[in-house]
Amino acid sequence: ILDFMFFYFNQLCLTLDTVRTYLARLETTCRIAFKAGDSERYHFMHFKLPQKKENPPKALTREDFLKIRDLEIPERRKSLALTRDLFLFFFYTSTAYTETNTNTEENLFRDEEGSLWLKYHRKKNKMLARVKLLPEALAMLEKYKDTTRHTILPPQEFRVLRGNMKSLRVLSGISMDLVYHVGRHSFASLVTLEEGVPIETISRMLGHNNIQTTQIYARVTP
Repeated sequence: ILDFMFFYFNQLCLTLDTVRTYLARLETTCRIAFKAGDSERYHFMHFKLPQKKENPPKALTREDFLKIRDLEIPERRKSLALTRDLFLFFFYTSTAYTETNTNTEENLFRDEEGSLWLKYHRKKNKMLARVKLLPEALAMLEKYKDTTRHTILPPQEFRVLRGNMKSLRVLSGISMDLVYHVGRHSFASLVTLEEGVPIETISRMLGHNNIQTTQIYARVTP
């Protein structure tokens, strides 16, 4: 019951943020129409949008990441093991859930030096993201290699993945809320930013259309 309530509370918060986003776009349209003389009145004159709540990105500490990576999962819990591996692949490549579930062999290519890269267009903004695959990511592809499957990794329903992430958090002894997207922020901070990769390069790897978006990730690490 608590999980059920927690899920719908998160959905409510998401809905309120979404409504504010649409209202902000409508407000901009009304203001432009009024200034252009296409509207007799500015309909938002006596209405002020609520301040947008900023949710600073969260990233795993290196200690918490190692707890997840090194967690011994019983062989019978294959679904949980797959979730952990998908999260680790996300951590090493920054691919979001939708890309992890849909990337195929066509998204892999080798450069002139023979290194394997993952190249794909993000579902969110259609921007091209490119990331060189680390040895850990290559090992994950080899582990789940299956010529009869269309995608490079086994797909997993988001509902199942979400539930398993909660289990990973408990079993690993992590205090922060562990959600799949944490892997993207952790990639930006632990894998690239703290290793000295220029933020302009990180921006292209993440598929951001604005470097200011990438700069937000700098707040999660000293």
